[in-house]
Amino acid sequence: MIYPTDKRVRYAPSLAVWIVDTQENHTVGADQLLAAMTVYATESGDMPDGCTCAPESFSISPMTGVTASPARVHRLGQQGGIAMYGHGTVPENGVAPERGNAQQCPHADAGGERQARKLAKAGRWDDLYALTEPFPAAPGTLQPAAPGSKAPAAWQGEPLSVSGVGVIPDRHVHPSTRADLARLGTLAAEATRLGSEARKAQAAAAHGPMEVRRLATEAAMSGKALDAAEVARMVRERQEAAEAAQAVANGTRDAVDTVRREVAAGIAERRAEWLTYLHGQATAGLARLDLVVAELEAAVENLAEIDRVRQTVEQANSGRLFSAGSMIVGNAVEAARRSRERAATALAGLERNAAKASKASA
Repeated sequence: MIYPTDKRVRYAPSLAVWIVDTQENHTVGADQLLAAMTVYATESGDMPDGCTCAPESFSISPMTGVTASPARVHRLGQQGGIAMYGHGTVPENGVAPERGNAQQCPHADAGGERQARKLAKAGRWDDLYALTEPFPAAPGTLQPAAPGSKAPAAWQGEPLSVSGVGVIPDRHVHPSTRADLARLGTLAAEATRLGSEARKAQAAAAHGPMEVRRLATEAAMSGKALDAAEVARMVRERQEAAEAAQAVANGTRDAVDTVRREVAAGIAERRAEWLTYLHGQATAGLARLDLVVAELEAAVENLAEIDRVRQTVEQANSGRLFSAGSMIVGNAVEAARRSRERAATALAGLERNAAKASKASA
């Protein structure tokens, strides 16, 4: 998984080239790594203004990271585990490379690319790296709220389960969306009930011929004539009832689909407000987690000191006074720190969105 804090990609603004260093970690290829970082840079607003080199399609998942098509760049060369890239893809149809790249991305710089190649060929990597900066410049992992700041009031609601959607979180769901989901839940439950009734009616209609046969058998056994008109009416009514029940069930399912689309549209409409709220909640939550981790660390260290003193007091030895270690220090605090970092990384999208919103309002 590639995180937005990955430090293996750098950008040289004066040369308009990227440098991707995979010498120490070969789990991901340079092409894939650069594509992922251009996605993160696009999300955080850190791509050069007007740059068109980000992948055409991509998705970001907290579980799997970035999945993206190739970045629209061209490789300038590679030496060992270090690769260099320029803006724009290599053109086709006989167009001169420099002109074609410039058509695809306004930042394509043939002169900068030649200078970068010259430095690399001469082995002047230190000079080349001196021209670079981290990319993205601001990776945007979630930052804790400043001391004294307050999170927005939490959105809370009653437990809600919607058929076809699942259990809705009790917290942090927009009140208007929760109302939409409640309406969807009621309609989905009704659709389920009507679907069950339609299946029963269809089963009754399908059982009609067997029912007629049974009635005919009973009439013959008793020596009575079977009322054909009555039998036809029964079969017809069952078939009509089945068709009507299925039509009602289908119409209700169509209504459920319509409301589901309305719920999705409502979420999209409230996205800016919702993401701002979630950012405030997340930064406050991360700040609280930092306090908990610090408190846990202090408590564990205190117990470790008690353990060290205990060992000396229980078995005083002039050659080893207070020099014993403690088995208490270690795993719990480290696990808490890792959880904190995972949270900051998983919620990085909120920080990137806040950065984009801030730039847009500036």
